[in-house]
Amino acid sequence: MTGIIPFIQDDPYFYQTMGALNFLPVLNDFDIVPTGEQQFDEAEVLELLTKQIAWMLEQKTEFLFSLLYRLDVDERLVRKAMDPTNETPAAEGLARLVFDRQKARLQTKRDIHVEEIDPDLAW
Repeated sequence: MTGIIPFIQDDPYFYQTMGALNFLPVLNDFDIVPTGEQQFDEAEVLELLTKQIAWMLEQKTEFLFSLLYRLDVDERLVRKAMDPTNETPAAEGLARLVFDRQKARLQTKRDIHVEEIDPDLAW
């Protein structure tokens, strides 16, 4: 498979339990729900995100920016992507930012293991 994030392809936990890029939780946030056997590569995920973000820029702008905030996409990078003088269309730039942020989150989850909290100490 081409386009698969390398650490996912090589990590049996991520790849076997989640399957290629279909597990990206952000897809659900943008109302992109893969069907059972459907497999996406990076280019396809970016294309789907770009189309959905373009629609959201037109129809649900406030919701989109709220979602970007919740996904912890860097505000400075969002402003750059939205700059009208930018050669890359805003929707495409925002899709790349969302995708890159999700990759970073997954890498962190893979690399940093947090021990379970003792139930007696949990709030």
